[in-house]
Parts: sequence; C-alpha cells; structure tokens
Amino acid sequence: MKLYCISIFLFLGCSKMMFGQVSGSVTDADGNPIAYANVMVHSILDSIMQTGTITNDDGLFEIEFNKEGTYFLRVSLLSFQTWNSEPFVLSNANLKKHFPAIALTEEVTLLQGVEVTGQRRFIERTQEGSVVNVQQSILTKGSTALQLLERSPGVILDLQNNSFSLNGKSGTLIMINGKAQRIPTADLITMLNGMSADNIEKIELLTNPSARYDLDGNAGIINIVMAKNENLGIRGNLNLSAGYGEGEKQTTGLSLNYGGERASVFGSYTFSYDDTFSGFRGVGTTEIPALGGNTSIDFTNRTQQINRNHNINLGYDLQLSEKSSFGANLLYNQSGSMSVVRNRGLYDFVDDPFLEALIRLNANGRLKNVNASAYYEKKTDANTLAITADYINYNNQRPNRVDSSYLDENGNPFQPDNEIYNRGNRGVNETDINVGVVQLDYKHIANENLSIEAGVKGSLSKTVNDARIEILQGDEFVADDRFISSIENEERIGAMYSLADYEFNKKLKGQVGLRYEYWDQNFDDTTLNRSFGRLFPSVFLTHSFSDTTALNLAYNKRITRPDYADLASFLIYNSPTSVFSGNPQLLPAITDNIALTYNNKSFSISILASNEKNPISRFQITRNAQSNVAVIAPVNMDYQRSIDVQTNIPIRFTHWWSMNLNGTLGVREFKLSHTDEKITHDYIHFNFNGNQTMRFPKNFSLELSGWYTSRHFNGSGKVFGFGVLNAGLKKEFKNGSSFQFSVNDIFRTFDIHSRVGTLTREAFGDMFNVRYRPESGFSQIFRVAYSYPFGNKKVRDAKTKTGADSEKSRL
Repeated sequence: MKLYCISIFLFLGCSKMMFGQVSGSVTDADGNPIAYANVMVHSILDSIMQTGTITNDDGLFEIEFNKEGTYFLRVSLLSFQTWNSEPFVLSNANLKKHFPAIALTEEVTLLQGVEVTGQRRFIERTQEGSVVNVQQSILTKGSTALQLLERSPGVILDLQNNSFSLNGKSGTLIMINGKAQRIPTADLITMLNGMSADNIEKIELLTNPSARYDLDGNAGIINIVMAKNENLGIRGNLNLSAGYGEGEKQTTGLSLNYGGERASVFGSYTFSYDDTFSGFRGVGTTEIPALGGNTSIDFTNRTQQINRNHNINLGYDLQLSEKSSFGANLLYNQSGSMSVVRNRGLYDFVDDPFLEALIRLNANGRLKNVNASAYYEKKTDANTLAITADYINYNNQRPNRVDSSYLDENGNPFQPDNEIYNRGNRGVNETDINVGVVQLDYKHIANENLSIEAGVKGSLSKTVNDARIEILQGDEFVADDRFISSIENEERIGAMYSLADYEFNKKLKGQVGLRYEYWDQNFDDTTLNRSFGRLFPSVFLTHSFSDTTALNLAYNKRITRPDYADLASFLIYNSPTSVFSGNPQLLPAITDNIALTYNNKSFSISILASNEKNPISRFQITRNAQSNVAVIAPVNMDYQRSIDVQTNIPIRFTHWWSMNLNGTLGVREFKLSHTDEKITHDYIHFNFNGNQTMRFPKNFSLELSGWYTSRHFNGSGKVFGFGVLNAGLKKEFKNGSSFQFSVNDIFRTFDIHSRVGTLTREAFGDMFNVRYRPESGFSQIFRVAYSYPFGNKKVRDAKTKTGADSEKSRL
C-alpha cells in the first residue's frame, strides 16, 4: 500500500491548465532546426521578460501564456545574433500567436569573460556515476546534509543501524569537497545531521570512480560539494527557515562572497537547531544462558534529542599569475546534543515468571570537526601541476548516565539476583581523530588524442578513543573491566596512481588507470595491527554514436577497510541481555565492479555486476567467550554477488511540467558463516527515487519527490520495504528572493520493519520482530523557508581568468 501511494503521487500530476499560447519554430540560415535556443516573451512597455522556454530537438517551441498586453518575442543562442520580433497583442478575444520559421544569423565573436546562466538538470550522468544538483530542488532549503543524502538516488540511510548503502550495496566512502571523512559512521551521521543543506552545491554519486580517487568504499563514493561564488564584486545570500515535526526546527544562514580582479574571498555561517524524536520496539524470544534459558522479551525504546549546530565555511583564492593560483579553505562544524532515552523491557522467563526493566538514559554530546585545506596549482597549455595539503580534526564527547529499576509481575519494585541487572551506570566516550594528507597531481596533454595523469598521496592519522562504563554498586560507581576501552591507533596510507585518456577516433575514447595503495594500521594492542598493499586497476571505454548518445563500459576494483571500532574487542553495555563489541578477526572487503551504460541526452540505462569478497556486515548477533550474553558485532560474510539494472529517465510533458525517475532492479546472492547454520541466500531487490516539478504562473512551482526501497538483508537480518513521499511549494519574487513551504514524509511511511532469526538459526536461537521509526514516522515535518540574495548580480569583464575550475572542484 505504501509503494502504491508513493507511485501514484510520483506518476500523476495536475490536469493540464488552459493557457494562451505563443508558438513557432527556429532555424539557421540554411533552414536546419536549431535546438535549445532561448525563446522569451518581453513586455513592450518596460522590456521585462514575462516568460520563456527553449526549443526542442526539432527547433519547435510552445509557450503557454494567458496575460493580456502588448509584447515582443526575443530569440537568442550563443554564436547567433539575437532576433527580436515586431510588437504583437494578446487579448481575451485572441490569446494565441504563431510565428513562422524564425531564421537566426550566425555570429562569430571573440569571447573574453563570459557568464553563462541557466538551470541545471536535477540529475546529470557522468562517466564515473551521477551528479545531483541539490539546489534545483524546492525541498533543499532548511534541510540537513543527511536529509539530502536520504533523498538522493540509490542512497539508503539505515538510521537504526547507522549505515549507508549505495544501490543496495554497503561500504560507501563519504567525502566533503573531495576529502574523505574517516570517522565512525554513527558519528558521521551525527555530523551530517548538523550540516545545513543551504550551502551545498551538489552531491556526486561516484559508483565507478577512477584510479585518481581513494579506494575506500566497495559501493563507491558519495562526495558532498560545498557551494562558493566567485563573481566579481560583493554578493551574498540570507537563508531563514523554521519547521515543526515532533519538535521545533530552525535554520539561519548568511553567505558573503567578494571577487576582485585576482583574488576572491567567500564565507558562510549557519546556525540550526533540531528537536527530534525516534523509537523502536522489539518483540521475540531468546535462549541466552544469563536469563536461564528460553525467554520472551518485549523491548520498547523512546529517544528524544535536542541538537544545536554551528557551521562555518571560509575560503580564499588568489591568481598568482596567468598560469598559477593558490587557495585555502576552512570548514568548521560544532554540534551539541542532549538525549533523553526511555527503555522498557518485559521479560517472561521459564523459571521466574516475569520481570519488567525500566532503563532511563540521559546524555550530553559535543562534536567538533575541522577540515582545513590549501592548494597550489600551475597550468600551462600542456601541463597542470597541483599540490594540496589537508588537516582534519574530529573530536566527539558523549558522557551519559543510566538509571535502572525493576518490577515484578505485580508492579512492585525489587532487585533481581543476577549481576547483569545493575541499578545504574555512567559512561564516558571520547574520540579524537587527527588526519594529515599531502597529495601531488600532474597532468600532461601529449597531443590532441592523448593525456596522461599521475599522482602520489600520503596520509597519517592518529585516533584516540577512551570509553568506559562504571557500574553503580551501593552508592558508588565502580569500574568494570569488561566495559573499559582505551584505544590508540595510528594509520598510514600511501598511494600512487597513473591513468591515461586516449581518443582513438572521433567516436571512441578510453581511459586506463592503475592505483597502488599501502595501508598500515597500528594499535596499542599489537594483536590488532594490520598491513595491506595491493594494485587496483580501472578501465573506461566510451563509444559516441552522436553528440548526445554514447555507450560506456567501466571496470574497477575497490576496498572497504574495517575501522578501529570494527576491530577493537571491547564490550559496551546495551541492555541486560546484550553488549556491543568489535571483531579483531575482520578482514578488508575487496570488490570487482563492471558496468555497461547507455546514455541518450539525460536518459541512461546501466547493467552493473559486482563480486564482493568478505563484505562487512555490522550489528550481527554473535557469541563471545568472555560473556554469556549476546554480543552484537560486525562480521565478514563469505561473499555477496549482484547483478543490477539501473536507469535514469527524465520526462518533460510540457515546458511547465517535468519529471525525473531513477531506479535499480537487481538480484543478490550472499553466503553467511557466523550463524549457527551456514547459509547461502539470494533475493530480488529494487529501489527507486523520483521527483516531478510543475511551474505555474506568477513564478509558483510545485515539487513532489519520493523514494522506496524493497525488502533486503543486513547480514542475516531481513528488512522489509519502506519509502517516503515529500512535497514542496515555492514562490519566486522579482528581486531574486524566494519563499518555500515543504512537507517531509506526507503519509508517515518512514517505518522500518525488520526480522531476525527467520532466515536461519541465530546465536542463542534469537527470533525477533523489530519496528523502528524516526521522527517523520510519528508526524509529518513541516518547514517554511525564505531566501534573499543581495549584492552584485552580474559579472564584470575580468582581465585574467583561470582555466582550472574543474580541477579545483575535483581537488
């Protein structure tokens, strides 16, 4: 039913409105149709543009317009002279005007500093994946970076288990401005949830990254690119938003940019707060010995969280000469959160009849993240040299206090005899990560057909994690050796790569790349030390049938390394019957990916195949020799193999109504060895993401967007299908400002049902049904947002201009 409702709203739009119409065709001097020419209706009185469109592939245009008055038509396209019509009148008696073929005259002009202004497509395909231009969506304003990822095609965010997947595969590397965020996934989710989407330009979904990129992430790379404006003069933007779901939400942001003849400075600051709520319920049975055998459990969780977030982005670019430039950038994020957790466990034992456990947790968290970078670039006609240096500091502190009480079957308080039932505990968890990275990239254009790239990269990181839980005994808290974890870890990664692009002819071009990475990880506990070195190739072939149609073949090999939390053998209290732990026996996962993609303009369809060896599956139920309770830990699956068909379908019904659909359908097979019974299982999985935009008179627009993922598996746990539908309404004003209203999760369908123990027998025979709901699963989230741009809106002619814009964004 949820899938049906979401599909109805994605595929159905409004009935066509009756407008007047201005129509015609555009050709060149030889009578050939001209596609993508700008056609605009202007008022004859003040020359203000009223509406417009672009011509289609056949040079035809239709503009639905019902406003009486006297107008003229303007047709323009780069390299052609602008054409203006004679004045014409639209009245109630005749609201239609048809122009015979309009012939444009070719114009050859030397361009010196040109600003091209237009509207990007929401989703663009590239050789290495796709790009989501998030500012084209009405729903972006007031959202967080995490919510943008949640709405991106193929990205599935599991908030219950704190994990990302891309096109149904786990092992995803998250980057910000091309810098890998090597922090625990749970902490990364916290950081992204505190980062405003207002200052994000685009999200790159690199499912087939080449050898120039880091190898982490078997599923690929998600790169979040922050926005900056390099226009000359002063320009700024003010963003305000407010919302409500289960709690209040607010975002205030200001960005300023100054561009001179040689230097530009940009900066932004955003403050936001988000009062949110989530909860889950697990019902099932277990045979854990600590509980005396077969036991029925009904466990309920309610979590209320108050978040306060500060985000700062500063940057400086300097044109040292016509061939060289220097730049620096600083990203700073600080988040504070207060959590109140209420757990209730009902235990029905074989020996003792009943026990009710009430667990109350209060926690204060503080997270700081600094990402500083600098680059130097020198570019000539044939050579480009770039040197970058980065420093990342991440610090997260999460002290908490837990109080527990127990009731018998009559509701009377008592203290059970088993030592697992403590009356309270307090915990401290502080993680500090420092990362330094230096990278050198060189590109040489040998001739018009061949270019060569090479580079080296070195990174050094140090992680210190101090975690402990003290148990309340009497009136004092006493340290428990089982719940103490003090880990220091140093990681060194050295990499070198080379790749070559070669154009065989006008229709066929290819790229071959090879990357070598050496990974060395050392712990204070030397039994956890790991070293690993391997070659990773990548190959791309593109055959172009025309300027807009091509066939691409891509192959690459990637790796997902376990992080320090995955490997450490500490125990962290979760409930009287379970603890979280790492797994020192984890191996890195290696994946081979191959993809064949057909592109026709913005339409694409791909066939993808992958073979993952030792994929890591987190939060699996295991046994541990040091404990007689369930240990929730990451494990290696033997393998996971998949074949998928992925497609992106843009649909333009009229000039005011367009749609974009993105979906994946595939077959997966995996093998498990950590369960009591080893098992091989296969299943069909699909997901889709879609949005449609309708533009109305008076500069109003409406957007409907939604996503759905079908039944899938996290290790041995089955997760049933779920999805979300969102809507937004936008009004744009003549001064460039805009007002937006949006609703997230209209039908409150973000409701995740999962099942443990039905695929095969788990450790301790656990069989549970779990239902998890984030905030929107309890109530819709409403937001209003206002955006106001100010300052210089035009680019003056510049004496010098860098040609390294694409390289800068990559670096």
